[in-house]
Amino acid sequence: MSVIDVFHAAADTAVNFAGVIPDPDPVQPPGTEGVTIILSWLKWIGYVVVGGAIIVGGILIAVSFRRGEGHDALPKILWPMAGAIVIGGGAALVGILAGA
Repeated sequence: MSVIDVFHAAADTAVNFAGVIPDPDPVQPPGTEGVTIILSWLKWIGYVVVGGAIIVGGILIAVSFRRGEGHDALPKILWPMAGAIVIGGGAALVGILAGA
C-alpha cells in the first residue's frame, strides 16, 4: 500500500464521516436580540463616519491642491474608502458564516 493509497483511503473516510455529521440551521439564542441591534447600529455608525471622512477628505484635497500641497491628497480619500471596504466586508463575512 503506497502513501497515495493511504491518502485516498483517508479522504474517502472523511467524506463518509462528513455525511453523518448534522448541519443544523443557525438559530439565535433567546434573549440576544439586543446584540443584533447593537451590531446594526455599529455598522450604520461606521458607514456614517466613513462617508463623513470621505467628504472631509474631498474638502481637504480641494484646499491642498489650491495651495500646491496635492501630494498628500490621495491618502485622505483612500483610507476612508479602505475603512468602508473593511466594514462592508466584515458584515458580509459574518452574514456568510452565519448562513443568513
